[in-house]
Amino acid sequence: MSEDTLERIEDLVDEAMQLPHGEVQVRLLDEAVRLADIVRDQDVMFATRIYLVDSGVFSGHFEKSLPAFAWCLAQFEQDPQRYRDQERTLLWYFKNVLHNADELPQLTREQVEELRGQMARLYGQCGYNMRPVHYTRLVFAIRIGDRQLAEESFANYRAVRRDSMADCIACEADSEVEYFEFIDEPEQALKTAGPSLQGRLTCAEVPHRTYSYVLRPLAVLGRYEEADEYHRKGYRLIRNNPAFLRHVAWHMAFLMHRGKQSSAVRMLERHLSWAIDTFHLGARYLFYVSSRRTLAWLAENSDTAKLDLPKSFPAYRPSGDYDLAELIAWFDSQLAELGARFDARNQNDFFTRNLVERLQY
Repeated sequence: MSEDTLERIEDLVDEAMQLPHGEVQVRLLDEAVRLADIVRDQDVMFATRIYLVDSGVFSGHFEKSLPAFAWCLAQFEQDPQRYRDQERTLLWYFKNVLHNADELPQLTREQVEELRGQMARLYGQCGYNMRPVHYTRLVFAIRIGDRQLAEESFANYRAVRRDSMADCIACEADSEVEYFEFIDEPEQALKTAGPSLQGRLTCAEVPHRTYSYVLRPLAVLGRYEEADEYHRKGYRLIRNNPAFLRHVAWHMAFLMHRGKQSSAVRMLERHLSWAIDTFHLGARYLFYVSSRRTLAWLAENSDTAKLDLPKSFPAYRPSGDYDLAELIAWFDSQLAELGARFDARNQNDFFTRNLVERLQY
């Protein structure tokens, strides 16, 4: 039984690794973890979870990554020698976990900082510098709307040289674009984005994310021809991966700004199921803000609309006929609840005020 199960685990992992990041890969690795727990082989339990951490992060399932990573981290802390071969992988994934911590309002700022402190301690013990620690704090500060913390973290991150644990140059540049956009320096954001937009800096998610970050700066500067081009290129790269839900929200916001409301409606219809299904609540909030604005435009001219919404939508109607006031009320209730949770965690009103304004430019 045990040998058969171990063989099945190996087959599941092999099959998953042949697939792109996505729902199917996550399900296969989730099953591998379940079987590993039945076998009770610590090394197999560790290895399958490490695979799941990576898959969950890049497939839009951070809710799978976080507990898997926490388990692996606890095992490593108890017996670092046993997992020495996995040390670098585990420490690398520490960054990915913290890069997604802002998505969950149930994680307090104190809890996130405690986890980052653990990261700093392990990085120091294993001979790595603090650049990635400051970098993860920078991303978190941007996403929670803490400008002072973002500026401090940016300076600290830039002050430490790159070592082998630093994110690739493309990913760091992408986060710097997000930072300059956040502090309202559109020219600097676009200058920093240049190499990525020109294809000279690339990574698994760059320039995918970068295209969405430059849409608002370009619009602010009136450079609409470039913005239109980057919208087309960028959306093609992200439209089939739920991990890019927050970036879809920025594309929808841009379409509304450009007066291309019909395209925004189609984007809402196509991706609403992602927002409903995701555990990335920050991304869900962004998408709902853009969706609410899109529906409000429809309501300016009609009380009802024919919409192709997913069956998972709580107010789904097989006929596709929707009362727009009712739809808007549903989104308002979701936004109020989520916004309050994020503002409470973030200790500011960035979500309910500043972020809404940024998406409704």
